[in-house]
Amino acid sequence: MKRILMIYILINLWVYGYDYPYKDPYLATILATPVEFMAKFEDENYEEMKIDLKTSEIPPNLWYLEKFKFGLMAQDKEAPLIFLLAGTGSKYDSHKMLTMSRILYQNGFSVIMLPTSFDYNFIVSASKNHAPGILGKDSREIYSVMKLALEKVKDKIQYKEIYVTGYSLGGTTALVLGEIDSREKYFNFKRIMAINPTVNLYDSAKLLDEMLDNNIKNEEELDQLLQKIILGIMQYSQKNGTMKIDEAAVYSLFKQLNMTDQELKVLIGAAFRFIAIDVNYISDLMTKSGVFTDPNKKIKKFQSMSGYYKAINYSNFQDYIEKIGFKTYKKLDKNLTMEEITEESSLKTVETYLKDSENVMVVTNEDEVILTKDNLKYLKKIMGSRIKVYPYGGHCGNMFYEENIDYVIDFLLNGDFR
Repeated sequence: MKRILMIYILINLWVYGYDYPYKDPYLATILATPVEFMAKFEDENYEEMKIDLKTSEIPPNLWYLEKFKFGLMAQDKEAPLIFLLAGTGSKYDSHKMLTMSRILYQNGFSVIMLPTSFDYNFIVSASKNHAPGILGKDSREIYSVMKLALEKVKDKIQYKEIYVTGYSLGGTTALVLGEIDSREKYFNFKRIMAINPTVNLYDSAKLLDEMLDNNIKNEEELDQLLQKIILGIMQYSQKNGTMKIDEAAVYSLFKQLNMTDQELKVLIGAAFRFIAIDVNYISDLMTKSGVFTDPNKKIKKFQSMSGYYKAINYSNFQDYIEKIGFKTYKKLDKNLTMEEITEESSLKTVETYLKDSENVMVVTNEDEVILTKDNLKYLKKIMGSRIKVYPYGGHCGNMFYEENIDYVIDFLLNGDFR
């Protein structure tokens, strides 16, 4: 009994000693970290870099994606170099990427900022088959691009050691890149940090698809929810005489609107669905799959996309994999099955590496919304003492919380698994 009581006290001290403000995982995912609780950083500028990879002919309406784009924040002296990988569908210069890059820069790193495989610039200009979805294949393409990116900036940086980190899908990719590099030894990563990674791409995609599909009946209901929020913002602005909406204001607004978990799930699912729509269209066009676009029809440079998006409607990630991705992968391996694709998009493909590597760290949350219970259990099992699980924070909600950032930086610089 005394032992049970002591465990209970320790658990409560640990939980209540963590003061990230949002305890609801869906609210945390949407609102992230309020400014007053964030790690401090300066608004450091970055340089956009471009590489012409010439993977295939690019349709005229995608002319602006012809060259692969990535970012660089370079120290003016010798410094550790870190590759930072974005989350699903995000560009290299998304808000989260810029914030994390500036934090890393402020802590002494030069940063190469890269999108993940589901970014439409990557799909068009960097991917050889233009159909992301197989974790190992996508990671090998990113590994190749990283070599070219490093070559591109070699005259702008001074470094001795190289690190890699990422969040969400970028975190998962960082772990697979670690395994690839353990064999190829091109970068010899000193340390690898994965922030809120997925375990299985399809498990996470299904959870996100279902947040929208299981909680809303049709497009009209989604429009009504969005109108409810827009109306609330307008009323807030009129009442307070300002259009400035900060995190505190949004939190207050959500409380006033009595946003339910069901509605919050819809918002998260809708954000992911817009990424899925882009991937469905661009991958279909680039692979000439003919699902939503006519591969024989010539597309003009400034052609309206409304007809195509109407055909895509609210197609989800599962639609993309089954109708476009699988069709494309089968061209490379006619015996490939959906079960094999699912297996190949799991961290289980690099399980031995993750178990044995002492320079790899994972941070996630107990209430992570893109992990199933089995996913989280698996992560804890294979990572052992090299995983930090916070009691709450949703998906990347507490990513910039000061305590979280202190932990990430401490591991990267010192290898501390505390």
